Amino acid sequence: MIKYIWYILLTLFILSLPVPTQAEIKYNHNGLTISEIKDRVHFKVFTPQNVSEDWTLEIKTYPFGEEDFISKIRLHYMDSNDTYMIIGIEERRAATIKMEKLKPSAEKLDINGKVGYFQPWVNSGEKVGKGKIITGGILSWRQEGTLIKMDSSILKKEEMLEIARSMR
Repeated sequence: MIKYIWYILLTLFILSLPVPTQAEIKYNHNGLTISEIKDRVHFKVFTPQNVSEDWTLEIKTYPFGEEDFISKIRLHYMDSNDTYMIIGIEERRAATIKMEKLKPSAEKLDINGKVGYFQPWVNSGEKVGKGKIITGGILSWRQEGTLIKMDSSILKKEEMLEIARSMR
């Protein structure tokens, strides 16, 4: 429930952010960089090419605090003030479980020639605050041996798909 309240607050403040092409990655903390992460994981790391130049990136690694063995990463693209997460992207080595079993009610989509699934938030479409509407949800797919899950309550499904299709 707290997670949904947080997403509602995000929606109130950042719903109308533009999504132009990214020129360079702006890291917002002194953590590991994408190139450093790539050397420490056993899966291919993908980054979106189509995100706003104003967004900053914070990288979370799992298990927390482990630098030698990283089994999962989360890329948190934040607003320019490093206050609100606009979109989160989780990546890990793809398991052998079929994604259809994970999301039986999800909408099936094409992402870079691969099957993807979109599941809107339970409260998607509800009005909050000054007429803002909850948008987004969870988008998941496999790309070259990596399981990717993207989530946002700020961006609409179409905007999430545009970013997902720019993952390289």
